[in-house]
Amino acid sequence: MLRSRRVGCQTAALGVLFAFSQDGAFVSRVRSLVSHPPPGHGRLWHADRSDRGGRCRRCLGSLGEEVSEAPRIAWSFWDKGKDNLPEFRRLCMETWATQNPGWRIKMLDQRNVHEYLDPNELPRLWPEMYVPWQADAVRLALLAKYGGLWIDASTICLRPFDEWMYSTIASEKAAEGIGAFYFSAWGCEMHKSKEFVENWVMAARRQHPMMVAWKALFNGYWDSKTRADAMSMFLDPPGVPDHPLFQGVDLDHLKRFGQDLRNYLLMHAAFKKLIDQYPEFRRIWEEEMVLIRADDTAFWHMEEPDVKWDPQAALRKWRGPVDSAWLDYVVSSCPVLKFTRDTATLLDQDPGGLC
Repeated sequence: MLRSRRVGCQTAALGVLFAFSQDGAFVSRVRSLVSHPPPGHGRLWHADRSDRGGRCRRCLGSLGEEVSEAPRIAWSFWDKGKDNLPEFRRLCMETWATQNPGWRIKMLDQRNVHEYLDPNELPRLWPEMYVPWQADAVRLALLAKYGGLWIDASTICLRPFDEWMYSTIASEKAAEGIGAFYFSAWGCEMHKSKEFVENWVMAARRQHPMMVAWKALFNGYWDSKTRADAMSMFLDPPGVPDHPLFQGVDLDHLKRFGQDLRNYLLMHAAFKKLIDQYPEFRRIWEEEMVLIRADDTAFWHMEEPDVKWDPQAALRKWRGPVDSAWLDYVVSSCPVLKFTRDTATLLDQDPGGLC
């Protein structure tokens, strides 16, 4: 099993990588590169490290402790609860804690979510929502209310959050108060523009106006609906493209590669409305949002030519012979690695059989 294969690894991040390798030398290679990236490898992500201190201290009731305007809390959600996380997701979660020892990790689920959020902070139909949309509602509400960083349970962390995003978010000297990755392959100008802001890693100061508006728009759409299960996008018209909230919003970038995701990707559609129809939010997106290109970082291991988004090809790459150039790039240029739903599901089903 994966856990036994990790014996001797000093970090959970290295344990994850070791678990998919057939060569024990891989561990030593990764350990040295994680600590000391090779010279000449320019990082594709940047952050202002000038202020790691907190902002004004306040008590936010349900956390039961003092937190800042930009608390070092990593939020996530697994509907069935942390105790029921598949082993691969547990490994991902361990990397967050190992790389970020000063952070609090909060994994919410359907039972404990109301310890942190009031029902009126979520869509009216939240209890019956399709789980991915439940998670979207939770991430928006948590970041709007408390601030912090959201990370999906299928994401490996290879560098401390502060190193590549959060120190900028938390800095009183920086204008940037919100951050995320963007996937340029789905931008309006393909492979160039930044409209397709991803939601699997997001960060914000508490009550950031853009996050508050994003949550309100998301909730407003669902509060106009009569059902929120997976089939509601087909059986409860109008869908997103025809809904009054999205009139005049160009969502054509959500139809690509033979897929029409305009109904499924409500968070992305809502973000596009904010930057298209509200000049202040467009200014924040253009000038004050920490944006990291996912194509070259978190998704690079899926984008590379011999994988091209094929989950089976991705897993063959992970457990095949060590590719030094591939490894050098990952550990020097990828602060996180995001595993897509199909790939993560394969690992959930039979993690031991993949080693």
